[in-house]
Amino acid sequence: MRDAEGVRGPAGPPDPGSARSMDELVACLRALRGWAGASEREVHRRVTRARRARGVPEVPSYDTVHRCFQPGRARLNVDLVEDIVRALVGGDAAGRWRGAHARIVGAVTGAGVVTVADVPPTDLPSFSGRRTELDLLLGDGPPAGGAGTRLRVVEGMAGVGKTALVARAAHVLRRRGRFDLTLWADLNGYAPDLPPADPFAVLDAALRRLGMSADRVRLLNGPERSREFRRRLAGRRALVVLDNAGDEEQVRPLLPEGPGCLTLVTSRHSLAGLPGARRLRLDVFSPSDAMELLRRAAGPERVSADPGTAARIAEAVGHLPLALGVVAGRIAGRSGWTLADHLEQLHDRRERLRCEDGVELALRLSYDSLGPACRRAFRLLALGPRPDLDEFAAAALIGEPPSEVRPLLRTLLAANLLREPAPGRFAFHDLVRVYAAAQAHEHDPAHARRAALARLYDYDRHAASLAMDHFAPYERHHRPPPGPPVAAVPTVPDRVAATRWLDAERAGLVATALFAADHGRPDHTGKMSALLFRYLDVGGHYQDAEALHTRAEETPDPHDRAQALARLGAVRWRLGRDLEAIEDFGRALAAFREIGDRVGAGWVLGNTGEIHQYLGNTAEAREHFGQALAIALELRARHEEDDKLGDRGVMYEPLGRYPKRYTHPREALEMGRELLSVARRIGDRVSEGQVLGSMGSILRQDGRPAEALDHLRQALTIARGIGHHVAEVALLNELGATWRALDGEGTAGRALDSYRDAAARAHDLGDRYERARAHDGLGHCLLAAGDERAAREEWARAHALFTELGTPEADTVARRLGPLGGTQV
Repeated sequence: MRDAEGVRGPAGPPDPGSARSMDELVACLRALRGWAGASEREVHRRVTRARRARGVPEVPSYDTVHRCFQPGRARLNVDLVEDIVRALVGGDAAGRWRGAHARIVGAVTGAGVVTVADVPPTDLPSFSGRRTELDLLLGDGPPAGGAGTRLRVVEGMAGVGKTALVARAAHVLRRRGRFDLTLWADLNGYAPDLPPADPFAVLDAALRRLGMSADRVRLLNGPERSREFRRRLAGRRALVVLDNAGDEEQVRPLLPEGPGCLTLVTSRHSLAGLPGARRLRLDVFSPSDAMELLRRAAGPERVSADPGTAARIAEAVGHLPLALGVVAGRIAGRSGWTLADHLEQLHDRRERLRCEDGVELALRLSYDSLGPACRRAFRLLALGPRPDLDEFAAAALIGEPPSEVRPLLRTLLAANLLREPAPGRFAFHDLVRVYAAAQAHEHDPAHARRAALARLYDYDRHAASLAMDHFAPYERHHRPPPGPPVAAVPTVPDRVAATRWLDAERAGLVATALFAADHGRPDHTGKMSALLFRYLDVGGHYQDAEALHTRAEETPDPHDRAQALARLGAVRWRLGRDLEAIEDFGRALAAFREIGDRVGAGWVLGNTGEIHQYLGNTAEAREHFGQALAIALELRARHEEDDKLGDRGVMYEPLGRYPKRYTHPREALEMGRELLSVARRIGDRVSEGQVLGSMGSILRQDGRPAEALDHLRQALTIARGIGHHVAEVALLNELGATWRALDGEGTAGRALDSYRDAAARAHDLGDRYERARAHDGLGHCLLAAGDERAAREEWARAHALFTELGTPEADTVARRLGPLGGTQV
């Protein structure tokens, strides 16, 4: 076999180091196969022989190997790629291919960590000048060219105040009542620690802000998301702000249509390729605007007393708003200094530094004027990759309690070295972060920087663990422990507060976990994958989840790696990428088997069976279900009381979410009874409740409602006892359907009560599917009671929700509405 070490080019094997996308990596793999002179069939034979020689039970099919060489893949089976490389050039090269894959996946998936806010950032109290520019943004003129959306692009160099100007315009427009909807997205076009935001992910977040469920959004490709975004904004008065755009390609899919919408874009580049845009080139402050800012920040009396010196201070920093704001903050904080003293310091420092950059000069002077504790805080806060952070995360990085960190944050705010985009949230301007990070690398040894990040990782793990204990208490024993104690975490007394905290911190938690994978701490990524799985899944944050679980595969903990692969499969299943999910579950199965985790193996076998069943592969589904059941029976026979099936039972999906297909109900009930016995034997309440609920649903559909009622009541008691709110709603809907199927006094009223309870709880949880099922059930009950008008209203609500979700029930409900004078499709 040829030596894999060596030179790139014709004499040596193709190297993946230059690949920047998955398609480029696949092309490189195809080139490697050509260089080795092996057909795909030969590659498959070599990989199969090598795996069998190593005793690996999972042997890939030829089709699986063939797909590794096909473009258009979102990712590759990196274990299989390594085996292919070993088969073609030897084992020494395999590590480079894994590293290239990890780099590409990390860059792509990190772009999906996006937040779209419904309010603009906090208006700067020191905002001044820019009257002409502000009037242009606030004007009511028609779209350029007379049609389409109103689009205004603010361009200019870094630090010139583009975001501040657009934020002020947004606040003024909102106060004037010009718009009833705001969408603000930071596209991270120039962020030092984050890749540019993927427009596909921005549309995901924007559509959810517009009321579309995550389950519905995930079914749409990029062009479909753009069309749906524009459809939902048509006829509305919407203000859309796209801040920090890197190029036109980021912006085009995010442009609404219609004269009622106004889109404001900021960019450091000239976005000349956006048709119909009114472009505003923002320059440094004029002398008069610079003087106004100094009067606001440093005090009108001091500036009026020595306007000539004030003007020379503005000249010294090039009239750049960011630099001038930093200098003004220092002037305001030193009441004993005259303006002449400040000007002299500027000139002296510039002469010593030989510095022509006004921003660097202003930042250096302000940094040097801080006390030692503030300087250290400034440096360490720049190490974290979060787009913004609260005082608790700041305290973790700095290593001091929040009570001591608060005055440091306020000092940095007053010096204009930090900004507060929302109350209690702190962030750097990009240029300030770069400067602060450079100071950290100059003044803080590597071990101190690593210690600060380690404190942040420990804080994230601890705080997320406590929040998840309220968000999903029934899964507490499946999550990793919270890790070492930390100094302070926010108080989250209940599920509502926990959800609010997780929503606020989601982008930062995920960004930090992805950062950890690239900076020597993939173990943290693995733990956060396990901690946040249920929150990301329930909330429909599928792109965040895919990014996190993909990088968690690199964790050194073999159990965490197996779990991450299984979660990755679950996410891709949610996203409708069934074949990729089967691949992920297959790799997870191998990982679970390698570490002897029979419970995990049963989990992924059951999920794989679900996918095959959904795809109509009856034989494959039966085989996987049978293997999963055999593992459950084995656990019972071995009396492994310490093991927990938890949410990893065969009947994994929430009750009613997907229809089950069995040859005969008897087969499903027999399997359920066996699983129920295992769950009760090992004390697993989660699986016990899920299996009871599934059996109740099967019994009802088999015409045995009385037996179903008993199973469902038991399941509901368990769900409420362990706080499994999602299961509780599904069970209430099943109870409503079961009461409807029973004849007897009071059953109709009990069905109505169950459905109404389900609708209310589903609304609180944001579960549109179960809410739609509840309204559908209410329609049946009300029609049976003779109230056609009320039935029509309930079915109209159900139809709207099912249509929103894109589920086949929409057509069924529409047919019911037709005879009642409702919607017919």
